[in-house]
Amino acid sequence: MSQEPLTASDRAACAVCADWLGTAPAVSLIAWLAVAAALAGLATGGAPHPIVLLVPLAIAERYLAVRLALDARLFARLADGTLSTVGDLDSGLQQVFMLPAGKTGRPLAPRIAGARRLYRWHTITVMLIVLLAIFAWI
Repeated sequence: MSQEPLTASDRAACAVCADWLGTAPAVSLIAWLAVAAALAGLATGGAPHPIVLLVPLAIAERYLAVRLALDARLFARLADGTLSTVGDLDSGLQQVFMLPAGKTGRPLAPRIAGARRLYRWHTITVMLIVLLAIFAWI
């Protein structure tokens, strides 16, 4: 585990990442408006077939949204110095979530890349929900 204090540049990257991840609730709102629209489409006689996929996608969207919210808070703590090292973060994750030892000690850059991937998957899931809502009205 890296016990080196984060540099000012690292803290800035963490702050930007936390702020960016903090936009995920706006994307989630789009998903839930689309879910409501899909259900309204179904209620008015729309196609029921796409709705079958809506439940697993909605569950996936919620999981990804929760993970993004957690990551946003953790990156914010790294940025503000509440967690002064990546090692401190790993230690906390091991204690609370039983993070396997093989996942500890990663540098900051791959962690930020992982957060970007998570955000991308969330956005893709929301886009699929929106498409289902459109199909529910066809």
